[in-house]
Amino acid sequence: MVPFRSLVATFGVVIVSVAGCGSSSATPTQPPISDPIQIVTSSANRGSAANTVHVEGTLSGSVSISALGALGITGLSGFSGMVKLDGTSFSGDVDITGHAYHLSALDPALFGLAADVVQVEGYTYTRTSISGDKYTKSRATVDLPIASATFNIAGAFDQLKETLNAPGTTASLVGRDPVDGRDAYHVKVSVPVGTLNEQIAAAGGLAALGITLDSASLDYWAYVDSVQPAKLALKASSSALGSVYLTVTLTKYNEPLTIAAPPGSEVTAS
Repeated sequence: MVPFRSLVATFGVVIVSVAGCGSSSATPTQPPISDPIQIVTSSANRGSAANTVHVEGTLSGSVSISALGALGITGLSGFSGMVKLDGTSFSGDVDITGHAYHLSALDPALFGLAADVVQVEGYTYTRTSISGDKYTKSRATVDLPIASATFNIAGAFDQLKETLNAPGTTASLVGRDPVDGRDAYHVKVSVPVGTLNEQIAAAGGLAALGITLDSASLDYWAYVDSVQPAKLALKASSSALGSVYLTVTLTKYNEPLTIAAPPGSEVTAS
């Protein structure tokens, strides 16, 4: 799962880099919690301990094509202006302890781009509707924002807890909402934009390109029965990159999961 720093790094690349909800295993009901900071902190701790998880998400808004190119996204040569994200969706399974994932994404606004990405045993296999019907194999790297956000879930939740302790950060319990058919705490987190930009600067990457945030907000849900992370909704805008509304839902914690490389017949020869 991805809090502010990882989300900010991810939202501009997820539609090109990677791009069914189901009930998670039954868990004992936890005592009710009324303190929003305790909800998020306890939830972050539970998320850090997960082994596998299913993710589903949506993106809307628009981003600068030139900024995506500066971030290292290939295949955008000759294009300019803004690209709409409305209708973009992604889903997949993540084996956190096994450092593997299988994700699919669809962006109807970007020429109907569809992508399927498998990372396993140190290699990444990528297939898109633009590149053809075979996967391209490459050496996996956790230096990519999407890989960092996918695998370093424990670190991402640690960052979220640090953000909650930053000066000016507030959290309020909105109430309870259904997520994946289960009751979930809904917490709204407000972080000063200066704090977020300090985190971006510390992480490098975006800051080196002169990209900072103008505004951002986060809504966070945690399942009442398990206090595991359930959903997040991030709104962010940047004059250099654009604006985005990202939602991510997490389900099927710690369920058995097998992620395998595509058959050799479906992989382009290196």
